[in-house]
Amino acid sequence: MTSAKPPSGRSPYEEVQASRRARIIATVATIAFYFSIALDVMVAALLLLDFSNQLLLAWIILLPSPFLNLLVRKLARGGAGAIAGYVFIAYYMLVISVNTSTIGNLGPILAPGLLLLVAIGGLILPPVHSLVAAGLAAIAYIVANAALESGIRVASLAVPLAEAFDTVIIIFAMVFMALISQIVTADLRKALDEATFDLVEANRKLAAASEMKSQFTARTSHELRTPLSAIIAFTDLALHDSYGVLGDKLREALTHVFTSARHLKDVINDLLDLSKIEAGQLDIVDQPFPLTRVVNTVESSAAAVAAEKGLRWDVFVDPRMPAMLTGDAGRIDQVVVNLAGNAVKYTDKGEVSVRIEPAGSDRWQIRVRDTGAGIPEDQFESIFEAYRQLGNGSANTKTKGTGLGLAITRHLVRLMGGTIRVESTLGKGSTFTVELPLRPAPAAS
Repeated sequence: MTSAKPPSGRSPYEEVQASRRARIIATVATIAFYFSIALDVMVAALLLLDFSNQLLLAWIILLPSPFLNLLVRKLARGGAGAIAGYVFIAYYMLVISVNTSTIGNLGPILAPGLLLLVAIGGLILPPVHSLVAAGLAAIAYIVANAALESGIRVASLAVPLAEAFDTVIIIFAMVFMALISQIVTADLRKALDEATFDLVEANRKLAAASEMKSQFTARTSHELRTPLSAIIAFTDLALHDSYGVLGDKLREALTHVFTSARHLKDVINDLLDLSKIEAGQLDIVDQPFPLTRVVNTVESSAAAVAAEKGLRWDVFVDPRMPAMLTGDAGRIDQVVVNLAGNAVKYTDKGEVSVRIEPAGSDRWQIRVRDTGAGIPEDQFESIFEAYRQLGNGSANTKTKGTGLGLAITRHLVRLMGGTIRVESTLGKGSTFTVELPLRPAPAAS
Protein backbone atom coordinates (compact mmCIF):
# COMPACT_ATOMS: atom_id res chain seq x y z
CA MET A 1 0.00 0.00 0.00
CA THR A 2 1.50 3.33 -1.06
CA SER A 3 1.10 6.41 1.05
CA ALA A 4 -0.18 9.64 -0.37
CA LYS A 5 2.37 12.30 -1.20
CA PRO A 6 2.35 14.91 1.58
CA PRO A 7 1.27 18.37 0.59
CA SER A 8 4.06 20.78 -0.25
CA GLY A 9 2.57 23.53 1.88
CA ARG A 10 2.77 26.00 -1.01
CA SER A 11 -0.18 27.84 -2.47
CA PRO A 12 -1.30 27.07 -6.06
CA TYR A 13 0.20 30.41 -7.12
CA GLU A 14 3.57 29.47 -5.63
CA GLU A 15 3.40 26.08 -7.34
CA VAL A 16 2.81 27.74 -10.71
CA GLN A 17 5.67 30.20 -10.16
CA ALA A 18 8.06 27.43 -9.07
CA SER A 19 7.14 25.40 -12.17
CA ARG A 20 7.69 28.43 -14.39
CA ARG A 21 11.12 29.15 -12.83
CA ALA A 22 12.11 25.50 -13.32
CA ARG A 23 11.26 25.75 -17.02
CA ILE A 24 13.32 28.93 -17.35
CA ILE A 25 16.30 27.40 -15.50
CA ALA A 26 16.22 24.33 -17.76
CA THR A 27 16.11 26.56 -20.84
CA VAL A 28 18.92 28.80 -19.57
CA ALA A 29 21.06 25.73 -18.83
CA THR A 30 20.43 24.38 -22.34
CA ILE A 31 21.54 27.66 -23.95
CA ALA A 32 24.54 27.90 -21.60
CA PHE A 33 25.51 24.34 -22.59
CA TYR A 34 26.16 25.38 -26.20
CA PHE A 35 27.85 28.64 -25.20
CA SER A 36 30.14 26.80 -22.75
CA ILE A 37 31.27 24.38 -25.45
CA ALA A 38 32.18 27.34 -27.64
CA LEU A 39 34.09 28.97 -24.77
CA ASP A 40 35.99 25.75 -24.01
CA VAL A 41 37.08 25.53 -27.62
CA MET A 42 38.03 29.21 -27.72
CA VAL A 43 40.14 29.03 -24.53
CA ALA A 44 41.83 25.86 -25.81
CA ALA A 45 42.76 27.77 -28.97
CA LEU A 46 44.18 30.59 -26.83
CA LEU A 47 46.30 28.04 -24.97
CA LEU A 48 47.84 26.93 -28.23
CA LEU A 49 48.56 30.51 -29.26
CA ASP A 50 49.77 31.92 -25.93
CA PHE A 51 50.33 29.24 -23.26
CA SER A 52 50.52 30.11 -19.57
CA ASN A 53 49.80 28.35 -16.30
CA GLN A 54 47.06 30.89 -15.47
CA LEU A 55 45.36 30.37 -18.80
CA LEU A 56 45.59 26.62 -18.29
CA LEU A 57 43.92 27.04 -14.87
CA ALA A 58 41.17 29.11 -16.50
CA TRP A 59 40.61 26.37 -19.08
CA ILE A 60 40.50 23.64 -16.37
CA ILE A 61 37.90 25.62 -14.38
CA LEU A 62 35.82 26.25 -17.50
CA LEU A 63 36.16 22.73 -18.93
CA PRO A 64 33.39 21.02 -16.84
CA SER A 65 30.86 23.78 -17.60
CA PRO A 66 28.95 21.80 -20.29
CA PHE A 67 28.47 18.89 -17.90
CA LEU A 68 27.46 21.25 -15.10
CA ASN A 69 24.83 22.82 -17.36
CA LEU A 70 23.40 19.37 -18.06
CA LEU A 71 23.31 18.72 -14.30
CA VAL A 72 21.51 22.04 -13.69
CA ARG A 73 18.93 21.20 -16.35
CA LYS A 74 18.36 17.76 -14.81
CA LEU A 75 17.93 19.25 -11.32
CA ALA A 76 15.45 21.84 -12.61
CA ARG A 77 13.35 19.24 -14.43
CA GLY A 78 13.47 17.03 -11.34
CA GLY A 79 11.81 19.64 -9.14
CA ALA A 80 14.94 21.07 -7.47
CA GLY A 81 14.71 24.43 -9.22
CA ALA A 82 16.15 26.53 -6.39
CA ILE A 83 19.19 24.25 -5.98
CA ALA A 84 19.75 24.23 -9.73
CA GLY A 85 19.63 28.03 -9.82
CA TYR A 86 22.16 28.37 -6.99
CA VAL A 87 24.53 25.86 -8.57
CA PHE A 88 24.41 27.72 -11.90
CA ILE A 89 24.94 31.18 -10.39
CA ALA A 90 27.66 30.12 -7.91
CA TYR A 91 29.68 28.17 -10.50
CA TYR A 92 29.78 30.91 -13.11
CA MET A 93 30.59 33.56 -10.50
CA LEU A 94 33.54 31.38 -9.48
CA VAL A 95 34.65 31.08 -13.10
CA ILE A 96 34.44 34.83 -13.74
CA SER A 97 36.10 35.95 -10.48
CA VAL A 98 39.01 33.45 -10.67
CA ASN A 99 39.76 33.96 -14.34
CA THR A 100 39.57 37.75 -14.27
CA SER A 101 41.79 37.92 -11.16
CA THR A 102 44.50 35.67 -12.61
CA ILE A 103 44.54 36.99 -16.18
CA GLY A 104 44.94 40.73 -16.13
CA ASN A 105 43.63 41.48 -19.58
CA LEU A 106 40.26 39.99 -18.65
CA GLY A 107 39.63 42.46 -15.83
CA PRO A 108 37.21 44.63 -17.89
CA ILE A 109 34.68 41.78 -18.08
CA LEU A 110 34.52 41.21 -14.27
CA ALA A 111 31.80 43.72 -13.39
CA PRO A 112 29.64 43.20 -16.51
CA GLY A 113 29.87 39.43 -16.10
CA LEU A 114 28.79 39.53 -12.46
CA LEU A 115 25.96 41.95 -13.28
CA LEU A 116 24.78 39.58 -15.99
CA LEU A 117 24.66 36.74 -13.47
CA VAL A 118 22.76 38.93 -10.98
CA ALA A 119 20.19 39.65 -13.69
CA ILE A 120 19.90 35.94 -14.50
CA GLY A 121 19.55 35.20 -10.78
CA GLY A 122 16.55 37.53 -10.65
CA LEU A 123 14.88 35.39 -13.33
CA ILE A 124 15.68 31.88 -12.10
CA LEU A 125 15.65 32.32 -8.30
CA PRO A 126 12.68 33.03 -6.02
CA PRO A 127 12.13 36.77 -5.41
CA VAL A 128 13.78 36.96 -1.99
CA HIS A 129 16.56 34.54 -2.92
CA SER A 130 17.61 36.72 -5.86
CA LEU A 131 19.12 39.06 -3.25
CA VAL A 132 21.50 36.22 -2.38
CA ALA A 133 22.79 36.29 -5.96
CA ALA A 134 23.54 40.00 -5.56
CA GLY A 135 25.37 39.28 -2.30
CA LEU A 136 27.44 36.51 -3.90
CA ALA A 137 28.31 38.83 -6.79
CA ALA A 138 29.45 41.53 -4.37
CA ILE A 139 31.66 39.04 -2.51
CA ALA A 140 33.13 37.71 -5.79
CA TYR A 141 33.88 41.25 -6.97
CA ILE A 142 35.62 42.22 -3.71
CA VAL A 143 37.67 39.00 -3.60
CA ALA A 144 38.74 39.29 -7.25
CA ASN A 145 39.84 42.91 -6.81
CA ALA A 146 41.63 42.05 -3.59
CA ALA A 147 43.50 39.28 -5.38
CA LEU A 148 44.62 41.69 -8.09
CA GLU A 149 45.81 44.28 -5.57
CA SER A 150 47.60 41.76 -3.34
CA GLY A 151 50.44 41.34 -5.85
CA ILE A 152 49.46 37.87 -6.92
CA ARG A 153 51.22 36.80 -10.13
CA VAL A 154 48.96 37.67 -13.03
CA ALA A 155 49.36 36.42 -16.59
CA SER A 156 48.52 38.64 -19.49
CA LEU A 157 47.47 37.67 -22.95
CA ALA A 158 48.86 39.41 -25.95
CA VAL A 159 46.95 42.62 -26.49
CA PRO A 160 45.31 41.60 -29.79
CA LEU A 161 44.26 38.24 -28.30
CA ALA A 162 42.95 39.87 -25.12
CA GLU A 163 40.95 42.46 -27.06
CA ALA A 164 39.54 39.81 -29.37
CA PHE A 165 38.66 37.57 -26.40
CA ASP A 166 36.98 40.43 -24.49
CA THR A 167 35.00 41.37 -27.59
CA VAL A 168 33.81 37.80 -28.14
CA ILE A 169 32.86 37.43 -24.48
CA ILE A 170 30.85 40.68 -24.54
CA ILE A 171 29.08 39.60 -27.73
CA PHE A 172 28.34 36.20 -26.17
CA ALA A 173 26.90 37.97 -23.08
CA MET A 174 24.67 40.22 -25.19
CA VAL A 175 23.35 37.33 -27.28
CA PHE A 176 22.92 35.17 -24.19
CA MET A 177 20.93 37.85 -22.36
CA ALA A 178 18.82 38.62 -25.44
CA LEU A 179 17.93 34.93 -25.81
CA ILE A 180 17.04 34.62 -22.13
CA SER A 181 14.93 37.77 -22.25
CA GLN A 182 13.09 36.48 -25.30
CA ILE A 183 12.53 33.09 -23.68
CA VAL A 184 11.28 34.58 -20.41
CA THR A 185 8.92 36.93 -22.27
CA ALA A 186 7.59 34.08 -24.42
CA ASP A 187 7.11 31.87 -21.37
CA LEU A 188 5.27 34.61 -19.51
CA ARG A 189 3.09 35.32 -22.54
CA LYS A 190 2.31 31.62 -22.87
CA ALA A 191 1.45 31.38 -19.17
CA LEU A 192 -0.87 34.40 -19.46
CA ASP A 193 -2.53 32.96 -22.55
CA GLU A 194 -3.07 29.62 -20.82
CA ALA A 195 -4.40 31.30 -17.68
CA THR A 196 -6.74 33.47 -19.75
CA PHE A 197 -7.97 30.48 -21.71
CA ASP A 198 -8.49 28.45 -18.52
CA LEU A 199 -10.38 31.35 -16.93
CA VAL A 200 -12.61 31.85 -19.98
CA GLU A 201 -13.25 28.11 -20.20
CA ALA A 202 -14.02 27.88 -16.49
CA ASN A 203 -16.44 30.83 -16.74
CA ARG A 204 -18.10 29.23 -19.75
CA LYS A 205 -18.55 25.94 -17.90
CA LEU A 206 -19.83 27.71 -14.79
CA ALA A 207 -22.31 29.72 -16.84
CA ALA A 208 -23.49 26.57 -18.62
CA ALA A 209 -23.80 24.69 -15.32
CA SER A 210 -25.69 27.60 -13.74
CA GLU A 211 -28.02 27.79 -16.74
CA MET A 212 -28.70 24.03 -16.61
CA LYS A 213 -29.32 24.22 -12.87
CA SER A 214 -31.71 27.13 -13.27
CA GLN A 215 -33.59 25.40 -16.09
CA PHE A 216 -33.78 22.15 -14.14
CA THR A 217 -35.03 23.94 -11.02
CA ALA A 218 -37.59 25.94 -12.97
CA ARG A 219 -38.95 22.94 -14.88
CA THR A 220 -38.98 20.66 -11.85
CA SER A 221 -40.64 23.30 -9.68
CA HIS A 222 -43.28 23.89 -12.33
CA GLU A 223 -44.01 20.17 -12.63
CA LEU A 224 -44.27 19.79 -8.85
CA ARG A 225 -46.65 22.70 -8.37
CA THR A 226 -49.50 21.15 -10.40
CA PRO A 227 -49.96 17.92 -8.39
CA LEU A 228 -49.18 19.77 -5.16
CA SER A 229 -51.93 22.31 -5.87
CA ALA A 230 -54.33 19.42 -6.40
CA ILE A 231 -53.33 17.89 -3.07
CA ILE A 232 -53.92 21.20 -1.30
CA ALA A 233 -57.27 21.79 -3.01
CA PHE A 234 -58.71 18.34 -2.35
CA THR A 235 -57.38 18.28 1.22
CA ASP A 236 -58.99 21.67 1.85
CA LEU A 237 -62.31 20.38 0.45
CA ALA A 238 -62.10 17.32 2.69
CA LEU A 239 -61.42 19.49 5.74
CA HIS A 240 -64.54 21.48 4.91
CA ASP A 241 -66.56 18.23 4.94
CA SER A 242 -67.21 18.35 1.21
CA TYR A 243 -66.88 14.57 1.06
CA GLY A 244 -68.63 13.85 4.31
CA VAL A 245 -68.05 14.37 8.00
CA LEU A 246 -64.48 13.48 9.09
CA GLY A 247 -63.50 11.76 12.29
CA ASP A 248 -61.20 13.58 14.68
CA LYS A 249 -58.15 11.47 13.90
CA LEU A 250 -58.65 11.75 10.15
CA ARG A 251 -59.20 15.51 10.40
CA GLU A 252 -56.01 15.89 12.42
CA ALA A 253 -54.07 13.83 9.87
CA LEU A 254 -55.47 15.80 6.92
CA THR A 255 -54.67 19.07 8.70
CA HIS A 256 -51.03 17.99 8.91
CA VAL A 257 -51.12 17.04 5.23
CA PHE A 258 -52.64 20.41 4.32
CA THR A 259 -50.12 22.39 6.38
CA SER A 260 -47.14 20.43 5.07
CA ALA A 261 -48.32 20.69 1.48
CA ARG A 262 -48.70 24.47 1.75
CA HIS A 263 -45.23 24.75 3.28
CA LEU A 264 -43.82 22.60 0.46
CA LYS A 265 -45.55 24.78 -2.12
CA ASP A 266 -44.00 27.88 -0.56
CA VAL A 267 -40.57 26.25 -0.78
CA ILE A 268 -41.14 25.33 -4.44
CA ASN A 269 -42.30 28.86 -5.22
CA ASP A 270 -39.14 30.26 -3.63
CA LEU A 271 -36.95 27.90 -5.66
CA LEU A 272 -38.81 28.79 -8.83
CA ASP A 273 -38.41 32.53 -8.17
CA LEU A 274 -34.71 32.16 -7.39
CA SER A 275 -34.09 30.12 -10.55
CA LYS A 276 -35.88 32.77 -12.64
CA ILE A 277 -33.86 35.53 -11.01
CA GLU A 278 -30.56 33.70 -11.65
CA ALA A 279 -31.57 33.03 -15.25
CA GLY A 280 -32.64 36.66 -15.74
CA GLN A 281 -36.16 35.54 -16.65
CA LEU A 282 -38.12 37.21 -13.86
CA ASP A 283 -40.07 40.15 -15.28
CA ILE A 284 -41.41 43.10 -13.31
CA VAL A 285 -44.74 44.48 -14.52
CA ASP A 286 -46.16 47.97 -14.06
CA GLN A 287 -49.87 48.13 -13.34
CA PRO A 288 -52.10 50.34 -11.19
CA PHE A 289 -53.08 48.76 -7.88
CA PRO A 290 -54.76 49.95 -4.67
CA LEU A 291 -52.54 50.33 -1.63
CA THR A 292 -55.22 48.57 0.41
CA ARG A 293 -54.32 45.40 -1.47
CA VAL A 294 -50.86 45.36 0.16
CA VAL A 295 -52.42 45.98 3.58
CA ASN A 296 -55.01 43.24 3.17
CA THR A 297 -52.41 40.75 1.91
CA VAL A 298 -50.04 41.23 4.82
CA GLU A 299 -52.94 41.21 7.30
CA SER A 300 -54.27 37.89 6.00
CA SER A 301 -50.84 36.25 5.93
CA ALA A 302 -49.34 37.31 9.26
CA ALA A 303 -52.00 38.70 11.61
CA ALA A 304 -53.43 35.31 12.57
CA VAL A 305 -49.98 33.82 13.25
CA ALA A 306 -49.05 36.84 15.37
CA ALA A 307 -52.28 36.42 17.37
CA GLU A 308 -51.52 32.73 17.96
CA LYS A 309 -48.12 33.67 19.40
CA GLY A 310 -49.63 36.41 21.57
CA LEU A 311 -47.85 39.21 19.71
CA ARG A 312 -49.19 42.72 19.25
CA TRP A 313 -49.79 43.31 15.55
CA ASP A 314 -50.08 46.69 13.90
CA VAL A 315 -50.25 47.95 10.33
CA PHE A 316 -50.05 51.70 9.80
CA VAL A 317 -50.53 53.55 6.49
CA ASP A 318 -49.52 57.22 6.40
CA PRO A 319 -52.45 59.39 5.21
CA ARG A 320 -50.11 61.12 2.78
CA MET A 321 -49.74 57.93 0.76
CA PRO A 322 -51.68 57.82 -2.56
CA ALA A 323 -54.62 55.43 -2.63
CA MET A 324 -53.47 54.03 -6.00
CA LEU A 325 -49.89 53.21 -7.00
CA THR A 326 -48.17 51.94 -10.12
CA GLY A 327 -45.93 48.90 -9.87
CA ASP A 328 -45.83 45.13 -9.63
CA ALA A 329 -48.43 44.51 -6.95
CA GLY A 330 -47.73 40.78 -6.78
CA ARG A 331 -44.01 41.26 -6.14
CA ILE A 332 -44.64 44.05 -3.62
CA ASP A 333 -47.03 41.74 -1.80
CA GLN A 334 -44.32 39.06 -1.82
CA VAL A 335 -41.76 41.44 -0.34
CA VAL A 336 -44.05 42.62 2.46
CA VAL A 337 -45.27 39.11 3.25
CA ASN A 338 -41.68 37.78 3.40
CA LEU A 339 -40.55 40.52 5.78
CA ALA A 340 -43.65 40.39 7.98
CA GLY A 341 -43.59 36.59 8.02
CA ASN A 342 -39.95 36.56 9.14
CA ALA A 343 -40.68 39.16 11.82
CA VAL A 344 -43.49 37.06 13.27
CA LYS A 345 -41.48 33.85 12.87
CA TYR A 346 -38.47 35.12 14.81
CA THR A 347 -40.35 37.05 17.52
CA ASP A 348 -41.53 35.21 20.64
CA LYS A 349 -42.86 38.15 22.62
CA GLY A 350 -43.61 41.82 22.14
CA GLU A 351 -44.91 43.19 18.87
CA VAL A 352 -44.55 43.29 15.12
CA SER A 353 -45.48 46.40 13.18
CA VAL A 354 -45.67 47.36 9.51
CA ARG A 355 -45.51 51.04 8.51
CA ILE A 356 -46.13 52.31 4.98
CA GLU A 357 -45.22 55.95 4.47
CA PRO A 358 -43.59 58.43 2.06
CA ALA A 359 -39.79 58.74 1.98
CA GLY A 360 -39.26 62.10 0.32
CA SER A 361 -41.06 63.41 -2.73
CA ASP A 362 -40.35 60.49 -5.09
CA ARG A 363 -39.97 57.46 -2.81
CA TRP A 364 -42.09 55.46 -0.40
CA GLN A 365 -41.04 52.96 2.19
CA ILE A 366 -42.23 49.86 4.00
CA ARG A 367 -40.82 49.47 7.51
CA VAL A 368 -41.23 46.13 9.27
CA ARG A 369 -40.19 46.23 12.92
CA ASP A 370 -40.15 43.44 15.50
CA THR A 371 -39.02 42.93 19.08
CA GLY A 372 -37.31 39.60 18.47
CA ALA A 373 -33.84 38.45 19.41
CA GLY A 374 -32.15 40.73 16.89
CA ILE A 375 -29.42 40.14 14.32
CA PRO A 376 -25.67 40.41 14.95
CA GLU A 377 -24.13 43.26 12.98
CA ASP A 378 -21.65 40.94 11.27
CA GLN A 379 -24.60 39.06 9.71
CA PHE A 380 -26.36 42.10 8.22
CA GLU A 381 -25.06 41.22 4.75
CA SER A 382 -25.01 37.42 4.95
CA ILE A 383 -28.72 37.13 5.82
CA PHE A 384 -29.49 38.32 2.28
CA GLU A 385 -27.54 35.43 0.74
CA ALA A 386 -29.41 32.42 -0.62
CA TYR A 387 -29.84 29.44 1.73
CA ARG A 388 -28.54 31.41 4.72
CA GLN A 389 -30.34 31.65 8.05
CA LEU A 390 -29.43 33.21 11.35
CA GLY A 391 -27.09 31.21 13.51
CA ASN A 392 -27.92 29.70 16.86
CA GLY A 393 -28.64 32.17 19.56
CA SER A 394 -29.74 34.88 17.18
CA ALA A 395 -33.29 33.71 16.77
CA ASN A 396 -35.62 30.85 17.30
CA THR A 397 -33.78 27.89 15.82
CA LYS A 398 -36.97 25.80 15.64
CA THR A 399 -38.32 27.83 12.75
CA LYS A 400 -38.41 26.14 9.39
CA GLY A 401 -37.38 27.58 6.05
CA THR A 402 -34.99 27.37 3.14
CA GLY A 403 -33.20 30.64 3.78
CA LEU A 404 -34.36 31.98 0.42
CA GLY A 405 -36.91 34.56 1.57
CA LEU A 406 -34.57 37.50 2.20
CA ALA A 407 -32.38 36.68 -0.82
CA ILE A 408 -35.42 36.74 -3.10
CA THR A 409 -36.74 39.86 -1.36
CA ARG A 410 -33.53 41.80 -2.02
CA HIS A 411 -33.49 40.69 -5.67
CA LEU A 412 -37.12 41.76 -6.12
CA VAL A 413 -36.54 45.12 -4.46
CA ARG A 414 -33.55 45.83 -6.70
CA LEU A 415 -35.46 44.76 -9.82
CA MET A 416 -38.16 47.27 -8.88
CA GLY A 417 -35.57 50.04 -8.55
CA GLY A 418 -35.56 50.10 -4.75
CA THR A 419 -33.26 49.46 -1.81
CA ILE A 420 -33.48 47.39 1.36
CA ARG A 421 -31.57 47.81 4.60
CA VAL A 422 -31.64 46.35 8.08
CA GLU A 423 -31.11 47.87 11.52
CA SER A 424 -30.96 45.65 14.57
CA THR A 425 -29.94 45.51 18.20
CA LEU A 426 -29.38 42.16 19.87
CA GLY A 427 -32.07 41.46 22.43
CA LYS A 428 -34.25 44.36 21.27
CA GLY A 429 -35.34 43.52 17.74
CA SER A 430 -34.84 44.38 14.09
CA THR A 431 -36.21 46.81 11.51
CA PHE A 432 -36.19 46.12 7.77
CA THR A 433 -36.77 49.15 5.56
CA VAL A 434 -37.67 48.85 1.88
CA GLU A 435 -37.67 51.97 -0.27
CA LEU A 436 -39.35 51.97 -3.69
CA PRO A 437 -40.00 54.61 -6.35
CA LEU A 438 -43.22 56.50 -5.57
CA ARG A 439 -45.37 56.46 -8.70
CA PRO A 440 -49.01 57.28 -8.08
CA ALA A 441 -51.40 55.72 -10.58
CA PRO A 442 -52.88 58.20 -13.04
CA ALA A 443 -56.46 59.21 -12.32
CA ALA A 444 -59.06 57.24 -14.27
CA SER A 445 -60.52 59.26 -17.15
